Amino acid sequence: MKNLSKLSVLLFVALFVAMGVGTAMGASKFPEKPVTIIVHASAGGGSDIFARTMASAVEKNKLLPKPLVVENKPGGSGAIAFAYVAGKKKDPYFMLTAVTSFLTTPLMGKAPVGLKDFTPIANFAFDEYMLMVNPKSKYKSVKEIIADAKANPKKITVGGTQLGSSDSICAYLVEKAAGVQFNYVVFNGGGEVNAALLGGHIDIAVSNPGEALELFKAGKVKLLGVYSDKRLAGAPDVPTMKEQGVNVTYVQNRGLVAPADIPADARNVLVETCAKYMKTDVFKKYLVDNMLSDAWMDSETFQKWLEKENERYAMVLKDMGLIKKK
Repeated sequence: MKNLSKLSVLLFVALFVAMGVGTAMGASKFPEKPVTIIVHASAGGGSDIFARTMASAVEKNKLLPKPLVVENKPGGSGAIAFAYVAGKKKDPYFMLTAVTSFLTTPLMGKAPVGLKDFTPIANFAFDEYMLMVNPKSKYKSVKEIIADAKANPKKITVGGTQLGSSDSICAYLVEKAAGVQFNYVVFNGGGEVNAALLGGHIDIAVSNPGEALELFKAGKVKLLGVYSDKRLAGAPDVPTMKEQGVNVTYVQNRGLVAPADIPADARNVLVETCAKYMKTDVFKKYLVDNMLSDAWMDSETFQKWLEKENERYAMVLKDMGLIKKK
């Protein structure tokens, strides 16, 4: 009996050790290698600055055991980057910058993937757009623009990057709310739009606050309205669109998503890292420097927000004639 009892104890200990070793050998601590953030736009743009600022802060503050690596894959209004990351299904070592085009490009049929092909990780901030004119413009307020547009349909020119972009949606929302029609002129990029405005070749343009305020501070543009619920701290003298009788608001989000079906533990690590980054001085300075509003959403909250926004954009783009009505 004693021998049997000793044998039982030895077997139990051996099994316990084996289980412990097996667990240690089988367990993986995410991340075990660098995580790549794919930026859907070119280097130097808003999304690129967002990603590189975060990558630098994560490494500086040691928020992850491995660094974040930033890689740009521009093209097709984001379609190239979207398809690339969606193709990494179940792989938590990739994230993607997600702004308005993350929803609008697939909705317009320009990308073979959509919201279902991704795992929302977190949203960080909102850009509240601004309407601007040349300093020499005859327009002193949004009310004057609306009055002229009603008297002269399609006469006022609005510069933008492409139909379906944030600036074109902003212009359309004003048209719909005020019952007017603009002449929307497409350019190859934001730089060309700004050049056209500064050169007096278009009447108005819409831009995100970071860019608009920089032009404003340099005396190159005049800001007439902001697409937010309240005036921005960096431009307290610029009234909201609502204050001027145009009941519209618009924000562009700045968030990150990962491929679909990534492991839950890896997703949690990424969300926690994002939350920690939001508390750093680097992020707080990023918000101030780029005139953004803090808009934290964790994975689940961001998922619900994206689903709601996807429905809203589907309706707006259909109204704009950019999605075929079934």
